[in-house]
Amino acid sequence: METNELPSILELNKEYFNNESSKYDSHPTHYLCAKKCAEAILKEVEDFEDLEGSEVLDFAYLCAHVKSILGVDLSQNMVDEYNKKVWQQGIDQEEMHAICLELKESEGNQLNGRKFDLVVCASAYHHIEDINSMTRVLANYLKQDGTLIVLDLKKQPNLSHRLHMDTNNSVSHKGGFDPKELENIFLETGMLKDVGSKIAFTFSKSNEKDKEHTFSKCNEKDKNEHTFSKCNEKDKNEHTFSKCNEKDKNEHTFSKCNEKDKKELTFEYFLVKGKKI
Repeated sequence: METNELPSILELNKEYFNNESSKYDSHPTHYLCAKKCAEAILKEVEDFEDLEGSEVLDFAYLCAHVKSILGVDLSQNMVDEYNKKVWQQGIDQEEMHAICLELKESEGNQLNGRKFDLVVCASAYHHIEDINSMTRVLANYLKQDGTLIVLDLKKQPNLSHRLHMDTNNSVSHKGGFDPKELENIFLETGMLKDVGSKIAFTFSKSNEKDKEHTFSKCNEKDKNEHTFSKCNEKDKNEHTFSKCNEKDKNEHTFSKCNEKDKKELTFEYFLVKGKKI
């Protein structure tokens, strides 16, 4: 008897980001979040003694400030987009490029023994199933006294479920994390010291799933069409009722908008930082 195995989180992530790669940056929330992550990381590394001579794993926005950057992603299409942007900016590939690779703890150093002054993982941990293992992997790519920085969403009660509704079940930790949880994971590696966390920035987002739902009904007896539109999420509570009477051809529309509830949702991003022992 043949059984169909469900796709793993890893496979779902590959599928999602391969499909989204060409339009990912066009989403205003994605662009804003990436920009704010870049600013937060640059602020954290301002005190590096040799920032211009540093080698960085993963993060594109530091290209004007460091010696070299290697981006790693499991989605080939995302890697292709990354490298295309590097080429469009006229940056030498020796200074900055990405490769498609799944970093595995069991494989040891998969980058020909290369180590880095700074390893960054931004907006990705919530997609990773085993964040304990991934933290150990990333820490292993640090030089002595190198820095690991992870940025991700702070879990917020009553808000976290509003995110990641369109990601094809590729998110392992919907809504993000408690900062203390990641601090403990950093410490449990036994490879990181001076671990701490802080709020990096906030951003607002309206939930794409809070769309208007329209239902129409035509009564053959009186030729009246009744249209009811309802968007009843707490953050966008608008109700519209329309009626078109064939007899007088007049349409009557009544709208009610609860201004108290019609607000964008505000989320927090936090940063966890540790140094290689």
